[in-house]
Amino acid sequence: MRLLLLLASAAAISKAPKKPTTGRAAALSKAPKAPTTGRAAAKTVTEKPLALSGGAKQKQVSYAWAVLHNWLYFLSLGLCIPVLPKVIASTVNDDGAAVITSKSARVAGDVEGVDKLLTFLFVGALGACSDGVGRKPLIALSALGYATTVLVQARATKVAHFFAADAIDGLTSCMNAVCAAFVADATSQDSGAARAAALGVFQGLSVGGAFIVGFPMAAVLSKGGQYRKPMYLAASLQLLNAFLALFITPESAPASKGIKWDEANPISSLGQLDLFKKSTPLKKTAIAFSLVWLGNLALNACFVPYVDAKFGWGPQQSGPLLVVVGLMLAVVPKLVVPRLGVVGAANFGCLVYALGFICAALAPTGPRYVAAIVVCGFGAVAVPALTSIVAGAADRNSKGAVLGGLQTLQELASAAGYPLYGRLLARGLDGDTGIPVGAPYFAAAAFLVLGALQARRL
Repeated sequence: MRLLLLLASAAAISKAPKKPTTGRAAALSKAPKAPTTGRAAAKTVTEKPLALSGGAKQKQVSYAWAVLHNWLYFLSLGLCIPVLPKVIASTVNDDGAAVITSKSARVAGDVEGVDKLLTFLFVGALGACSDGVGRKPLIALSALGYATTVLVQARATKVAHFFAADAIDGLTSCMNAVCAAFVADATSQDSGAARAAALGVFQGLSVGGAFIVGFPMAAVLSKGGQYRKPMYLAASLQLLNAFLALFITPESAPASKGIKWDEANPISSLGQLDLFKKSTPLKKTAIAFSLVWLGNLALNACFVPYVDAKFGWGPQQSGPLLVVVGLMLAVVPKLVVPRLGVVGAANFGCLVYALGFICAALAPTGPRYVAAIVVCGFGAVAVPALTSIVAGAADRNSKGAVLGGLQTLQELASAAGYPLYGRLLARGLDGDTGIPVGAPYFAAAAFLVLGALQARRL
């Protein structure tokens, strides 16, 4: 709730870097005909009213609205992350015990894989729709979709119910991409450095800031084995999120000639990232992002079941560490990006993240595991750094489509990553396969090293 204070600090950060986009990164941040890229252009552009998707003209809106909507979305996610593995376990296990087993770990990975596969198929189309009809309707759709998902999960009595719930989420999930496009709209007249700082603040506050609140709340509400209780609060928050989007939030999207339906499919969405062209800076960045995201997924997919199985930590024990992760997601981009620039932060993040995962896989005790996760928190800066480079390459009328393409790529990686990590963890938990429990973290480190090699080419 401290958006004004933190956004003010973001403004200070945007002035700090002397070399935010040098070398080849500068070329990437200059989208065609974009008058606001580069420091010189930032000085010459005067503030003008925006032509919004509804046809009206008004001054540039604040991206605090995007932070608020994404924060509410990830707050609901933060309420569910610590307890969902327990809910799945209590449904999957023959004795109904809420204990993480190889069977429940495998089911959780497969369910999430279905969600991400459907998101891959539809998020690009939803991003393109936001360019045509505005950001607000798509924010509301995503909020209502997740509310429905959580309610079905909370009432689930069969494995099929979890697959149905995640199918709903996969068909409507676009919150992060559309809100990132909102931020890009709101900072379109700013310099490339200011836009990169804004996207970093957006990711840090709305994701990390939400987890700081959501994880402890989940721990408190789930005491006594009431693992489904936080999920009802999560659904209620998304109903509020949808209401705010539809009736309170101003529109940020520029006037559009309509939706380009021929481009509203996952293949065309990936094409927004130049993935089918021979070689472009945007394509190189997208490939680096996909490798980094594959590595990042290990923490998302395995953290809760891993600490439950290896250290016996439930939501009450894992919650404080998740708060640390959330704090670092909010703070680290503001510390690292101004000093290293977006390309330097991407390189730094990949290598540090890989080191953190190796330490986590080898950690024999809880305190050493905590130290390894702190290292991972510094490395996670690679994700917003690469996102800001991609955003800088999009022109004003295609930011939703380009960032939707980035989320399409992200979800394609997730559709492969979640089942992979779920199965690696399940094999490790079986105990007689010769595969260590930390196998998902070793695999993540390998992806991040590859991402670092690709990021060096930017």
